[in-house]
Amino acid sequence: MPKFNEFRNLSVLYAEDDTELREITTKTLQLIVGQVFAVIDGTEALSIYENNRIDIVILDIYMGAVSGLDVAKMIRKSNEKIPIVIVSGSIATQDLLEACKLNLIEYIYKPIEFNALIKVLYLAVDRLKSQGMLVAKINDSLSYDYFAKSFIHSNGEKAALTKNEIQALELLLAHRAQVVTYETFSNVLEEEMSDGALKNLILRIRKKMGDDTNLRNLAKVGYMLV
Repeated sequence: MPKFNEFRNLSVLYAEDDTELREITTKTLQLIVGQVFAVIDGTEALSIYENNRIDIVILDIYMGAVSGLDVAKMIRKSNEKIPIVIVSGSIATQDLLEACKLNLIEYIYKPIEFNALIKVLYLAVDRLKSQGMLVAKINDSLSYDYFAKSFIHSNGEKAALTKNEIQALELLLAHRAQVVTYETFSNVLEEEMSDGALKNLILRIRKKMGDDTNLRNLAKVGYMLV
């Protein structure tokens, strides 16, 4: 799904206690986003949230002892910015009023339609970008901060990128696990680049990455970030 490449670096926490609905939506999410944590209740949702990097939270509003609203309220105590979506078959007026206080990006009805899911993902990405929270994990020791336009190493060190380095890296991230051809690089960078100039550009990116094992070259074809 090439037009959804922007979602490939996202990590989504999805909580739904209806097994069939959870499995259907999870399979759809897995086709679109990079990582999906699908859980059955609010307690498990909080555990996953506290122990993993999560970009977007999608919560069924009614889930037994710990509801989606409960989870959202607890997350908001420590994180006012992370995009949260509430899902419900129907929503009571009082619950709707409570949900409105939680700075949600949207509440949607289930079963979740594909277009509704895509809409909330785009809304979430826009919010992450505007708040400087969109970070792509490249490997266990390296991430890329879309807002700061820099690498973030596991030891906390940051490495800023030049304009061409940013464009080249974000092109690779947008087409992760796909080969980006030399011609595509030239088109995106808006300048004719010789093989040598592109090689030097990639070499500079590799040096700033430190661990560059995820960046691979296919001779005479292009480069790929896996």
